[in-house]
Amino acid sequence: MTATRRIAELPGPRGLPLFGNLHQLWRIERSHLVAEEWAERYGPIVKFHVGRRLSLYVSDVEEINRVLRERPDGYRRWPEIEAAFEGMGFPGVFAVEGDAWRRQRRLAVTALNTNHLHRHFKVIHTAAQRLHRRLTELARDGRPIDLTDVLTSYAVDITSTLAFGIELNTLEHGRNELQQHIQRVFTMLNFRLFFPIPYWRWFRLPADRRLERSLTEINRAVTGFIEQARERMSERPGLFEEPENFLEAMLAAQREDGTFTDKEIIGNVFTLLVAGEDTTAHTLAWTSWFLAQHPDLQARWAQEAREVLGDESLPSDHETVSRLPYCDAALREAMRLKSVANGLVVQSLTDTVVCDTHIPAGTRLILGTRKTSRDVGGGADFEPERWLPDEQRKPPDQKSFLAFGAGPRFCPGRNLAFLEAKTALAMIARNFELRLDESAPPVQEHFSFTMIPKGLRVRISQRAAIASAPGRIVAVAPSEA
Repeated sequence: MTATRRIAELPGPRGLPLFGNLHQLWRIERSHLVAEEWAERYGPIVKFHVGRRLSLYVSDVEEINRVLRERPDGYRRWPEIEAAFEGMGFPGVFAVEGDAWRRQRRLAVTALNTNHLHRHFKVIHTAAQRLHRRLTELARDGRPIDLTDVLTSYAVDITSTLAFGIELNTLEHGRNELQQHIQRVFTMLNFRLFFPIPYWRWFRLPADRRLERSLTEINRAVTGFIEQARERMSERPGLFEEPENFLEAMLAAQREDGTFTDKEIIGNVFTLLVAGEDTTAHTLAWTSWFLAQHPDLQARWAQEAREVLGDESLPSDHETVSRLPYCDAALREAMRLKSVANGLVVQSLTDTVVCDTHIPAGTRLILGTRKTSRDVGGGADFEPERWLPDEQRKPPDQKSFLAFGAGPRFCPGRNLAFLEAKTALAMIARNFELRLDESAPPVQEHFSFTMIPKGLRVRISQRAAIASAPGRIVAVAPSEA
């Protein structure tokens, strides 16, 4: 490719001396919306500065896909990401680069092997049963609920069981101490990734000291889980061939490979927690938010669930989940419009060309994947039908569906995420009706490592059939629900 311009010639918002555009981006939770507005105003490649540091925002679908295909040799994540994870003692596959990524990618792929989905579904099914019971209690109570919080407990319970083989069961018992430590790490990780000065390298504030205590407790807990898993696998050698959770799969890979360290295993277990908890919970929450606003679409969603599930209150196996095309379409459409990973950050490793612009090695790029998916995929309206092609309509170009990234670093947990989300959505559709709490303020996009639906409060009611036992329903009059 031949460049026709230099970065200095690119359009972008006017900044302030020394501060650049920091005054426009200081609210991290809303910064993605600012960048998307710049792209609307200035085009598919925009330059801006945070202090003296230059960054480019790219929203061209072809260029984003090309950049993602050229990782890890042509581009890497911003160095701050690797430094933040390494500084916390979690050098997992998400953060590492180059040869370290190639080695650890095998750990993640082994743990998330799609051949294990039938075993993973047992864990998902148990959590969905508990979610059903929890939502039934909340529906009977009748008060508005924070749906995001409930769905986060669902995702936490699945992810912790699959990662460690340990049931936290926060849906029924509330958050325990380990989950509180993990949540603190999430919060501080997001803070450190975007804070312009890494002061914690030189001195500690109270929040940093609390973080250190949480990191110590998490490492102690995971080290204990590793010891328990090794003992369990020693007593049951068959687990090396058919592991029951991610930790066992990684220990099996460690024994076969002989080079993976316990530190790498701990880092990748934590990476799975990061990738599997907030992303799935918030995707479910955004999908529920869309459906709560569209009674007609919610009715079609429920009809499909009734037809596929029959008398069951939730899918009984992973093959049943695959027979829910409208549920799949609603989930994809929510991801297109409200992708919880609304952008990816990379840095060029060589001189290259992006959007006809010469990009020197070391240039920082933000890939606006959510904006691209929304614009190229069909606009801002929520229409699940666009993912159900017929003679009149073709589905969106798959290159524009970037919720899981693309290229060699494409998220290996995609199939598990869909299975987990569609199981919950089918259960909700079959048994409950959702409507937004009209007394609550509008839901806001809040970026904090993932994009959260801040203030999502709904009223939930049971349909005309309610649960008589886990996994079964009996018909009753609506007045008895």
